[in-house]
Amino acid sequence: MLPFIQALINGLLLGGIYAAFSAGFSLIFGVMGVVNIANGEMVMLGAFITFWLFELVKIDPFLSLPFSLIGLFCFGYLLQRFIINRVVGAPPIMSYIMTFGIHLTLANLALLAWSADPRVITTSYSGANLSSLGLTIPLVQLATFGLAFIIIAGLYILLYRTQIGRAIQATAQDREMARLMGISVHKVYAVTFGIGAAITGISGSLIAAFRHVETGMGLPYTIIAFCVVVLGGMGYIPGALVGGLILGVISSLSTYLFTAGWSTAITFFLLYLILLFRPQGILGKGIVE
Repeated sequence: MLPFIQALINGLLLGGIYAAFSAGFSLIFGVMGVVNIANGEMVMLGAFITFWLFELVKIDPFLSLPFSLIGLFCFGYLLQRFIINRVVGAPPIMSYIMTFGIHLTLANLALLAWSADPRVITTSYSGANLSSLGLTIPLVQLATFGLAFIIIAGLYILLYRTQIGRAIQATAQDREMARLMGISVHKVYAVTFGIGAAITGISGSLIAAFRHVETGMGLPYTIIAFCVVVLGGMGYIPGALVGGLILGVISSLSTYLFTAGWSTAITFFLLYLILLFRPQGILGKGIVE
């Protein structure tokens, strides 16, 4: 019984970080209708910011979060303003092609700059655990889980309790009406993409604290984010949290009961069932197009 509970705990910890880097993906789709295939590259860039800050100036991974936040926000803002803005409102295939091109460009530039060698951050608290009743909880992953919840809660407050959040929601609901009300739609889109990139980059920094960092890590995280967002409901931020936790638990329990290969197969089978029978997500509040 204890191994099963341990796998369940591991799944919840994993699901928290899944939810954090999927929330940016969901936000961008919900407001702009853009499926950001380069989402995983934001995770990779955030992870490398943390790695290099630790390697060069010995900044603790958790203290590097503001650098990832600001750096990825600026990068995402400019990326949307000068490149992705050209496909907003175009058929979905255009955003797929555009963001896939950005994914290839960023992944290959990173490969040229930093090589394919995996890198690891080792701190004084790496490997520290909290043990009780025969169960073990890695402290770094527990802290990461807590911060992931704070990130999602912060995003929720931003969207529902601030003026820019109300502008983002108005633009997502009716772009033309928002424009008539005096909202600068293009500015809202750029800010939204910047926020999405920033929280995804922070998630990458958190991942770097307990997993290896490499230039090819982006695409797998994009695939996971897509599964999480479909599961929770496309464009619905709380759905990313629910989807992330469910997918994390399923992944961990599948690996415990079967093998890692079965985990991937079960994940995609679940994705197939959701798209077939409940395309608006488990909570029924996602966007269906």
